[in-house]
Amino acid sequence: MRVLVCAFAYPNPPRGGGRADVWRRIQAFVRLGHQVMLVNSYDPRGAQLPSAGDLADTDRVVSQRVSIPVKGGLLRTVRQLAGMRRVPWHAATRVPDAAEMAEIDEKVADFGPDLIWLDGPWFGELGLRLQAQLDLPIAYRSHNVEHQYLRKQASAATHPRDRIAWRLACVGLLDYQLKLMAAADQVLDISLDDMAQWRHAGVENLRWLPPLPQLALTEPPEDRIPGDVVFTGGLHTPNNVGGVRWFVREVLPRLRELHPGVVVRIVGSHPGPDLAQELAAVPEVRTHFDVPEVTPYQFGARVLINPVAVGSGVQLKMLDMLMTDAPIVTRTQGLSGLPRDIRAAFEVADDPDAFAAAVARELSEPAIDRATRDHARRTFGVESLAAALADLPQQAR
Repeated sequence: MRVLVCAFAYPNPPRGGGRADVWRRIQAFVRLGHQVMLVNSYDPRGAQLPSAGDLADTDRVVSQRVSIPVKGGLLRTVRQLAGMRRVPWHAATRVPDAAEMAEIDEKVADFGPDLIWLDGPWFGELGLRLQAQLDLPIAYRSHNVEHQYLRKQASAATHPRDRIAWRLACVGLLDYQLKLMAAADQVLDISLDDMAQWRHAGVENLRWLPPLPQLALTEPPEDRIPGDVVFTGGLHTPNNVGGVRWFVREVLPRLRELHPGVVVRIVGSHPGPDLAQELAAVPEVRTHFDVPEVTPYQFGARVLINPVAVGSGVQLKMLDMLMTDAPIVTRTQGLSGLPRDIRAAFEVADDPDAFAAAVARELSEPAIDRATRDHARRTFGVESLAAALADLPQQAR
């Protein structure tokens, strides 16, 4: 099968859970014997642009690629603001212009896709156009209940400009998601909790498709970087930033009393200067920003933590942590979207005292539910993607 994947950003390097989810699935498509054409957007002014080597690595996996910049400019911005109730902000910024559409049409004709795979709503206009033009089925990948997720990010943001931007991105988004789901032949949701919410909203063509942990595609790392307590995650979204700050400000002072000399590693991508400066001032904290691979830190941890309290969907870091043999302490939000029988693998604590006590306890006497870990490793494998593809309409196989 030939799959046209439409993604919101460069998926490789896979910095952050959203990009990692897209990139690992592309790799899984190829491992299953399918071919992939990638259409992705990017911010030409962004700090996370891939290197020439990263692009070469991507192009060795995909058969075709078209990368288009997110659109700016005063006139375009005015038009996007005026039309947000029909096409939400982030989707409007990813509508290809005439020259980009000509390039996409040419490469699509050469590639000959059997299936359009929309990773989220952001390339919805392109997906609907190609669906009508080529009479192709659409598989819609739902990463979050996006309008709620963006609203939560707005509440967690600390700068007024960021709060306004996140809230503007919510305008018209619920109706747009429902429109794309109705047009899709199948909706593949990352989260069991989100699936229940979409069913309540009237969406019927739903299937659970969990994200792939890194170890579904690779072996455990041979080189491991030791650390007492390790957090991994993108450091550019308000919810992760808020979680790290909560741990450092509220939990760590209590933890150092319970476990003197503790070393905490914060491993993440693209931190703001304020956060980087704050973490650098904490003696127990070691920072590792924009590293090429986080698994050596995860597998070197004595205890893995997820202090994030705001989110939606499934946090990919939770699945990656399950692939290790380290105890995991998380706030309740980290369990979102996961099957009930896998939640037993985590120790849950939501207030600073309880979180510090749980981490200290696991440092002193680590306890692992190995049966649940083994079950998780079987659940989150490449076979789940193969099963989802088998349920697609006949013309997409």
